[in-house]
Amino acid sequence: MTEQEERELARCLAEGSRVFDFELALRFVKAKPGEAERLIRNRERGRERREALARAREELHLAAMEFR
Repeated sequence: MTEQEERELARCLAEGSRVFDFELALRFVKAKPGEAERLIRNRERGRERREALARAREELHLAAMEFR
């Protein structure tokens, strides 16, 4: 992995994190790049699930309003 790729991965890991700032994320990426990628994928999947739940909640709310 190139330095630029490591820095980009670290930026993604640090972005929105309550645990990692950029420097800590960069050290983590250098030590465990596969684990860093896994954390980013898991975070993205969690975000997608939360968005899907919000859409489902809204649809349920609209259906309940129509049922009244």
